[in-house]
Amino acid sequence: MTELRWILLVAGLLLLAGLYLWGTRERRRSGAPEVERPVRIEPPPAPPAAAPSHPAESLRVEPQVRLDDELPAAHGRASQRFEPMMTQEVEIDLSVPDEPRIDEVPAPKPQKIVAVRVTARPPERFDGTQLHEALLAEGLEFGRYGIFHRLDPVGRPIFSMASLVEPGTFDPRTMGESAYPGIALFAVLPGPVPAQQAFEELIATAHSLAGRLSGSLQDDRGASLSMQRISAMREEMLEFDRARYARQSH
Repeated sequence: MTELRWILLVAGLLLLAGLYLWGTRERRRSGAPEVERPVRIEPPPAPPAAAPSHPAESLRVEPQVRLDDELPAAHGRASQRFEPMMTQEVEIDLSVPDEPRIDEVPAPKPQKIVAVRVTARPPERFDGTQLHEALLAEGLEFGRYGIFHRLDPVGRPIFSMASLVEPGTFDPRTMGESAYPGIALFAVLPGPVPAQQAFEELIATAHSLAGRLSGSLQDDRGASLSMQRISAMREEMLEFDRARYARQSH
């Protein structure tokens, strides 16, 4: 009987020690941080159905992810904004594109026209047949624009001759039927020869025609062509040539 008491006493002590150890372990588990404690998410109860024909399906709860790039302020600190970062280097060309090249248009060459007249003494007129013969005798040739020209060896006009009757043209086939109050000899400079040479040929031909036709010499304004005026015109030709050669040398 005494041995049975001792056995029951020892068994009771062991049971009390086991209960104490189990309680201590449970208290330690209850004091663990929240992040270490497993959380079990139970699905919400299904709403009652009047006559369900199939068993209720289990609901899966998906975690919600917040995609905002701003985090809420904590402990009174301002919210921080996270900007996207670009790791690729981008080169920006800020150079000004070249403007399209425009070919420079050369400046037009300065031109000058020198002219003299050979007129009949009023009220007389030059006979067309006689005028035509005089022109051919001076080596003038009928050609472009319906007028006569003194040509250089390659066919370029050194000076030309037109009628004082508008439009200034001639018709060699009918000149014998017409009479003319006068003619105008003119040179457009620069030409195939220097201005001085063109003027000397022009003035020499004008003098010759005036003698052949018994006419008189006038300047381009209809005034009598004096020796003083001829000298001034020669100076103008020399100056024109000097300016032309100066431009060419540059």
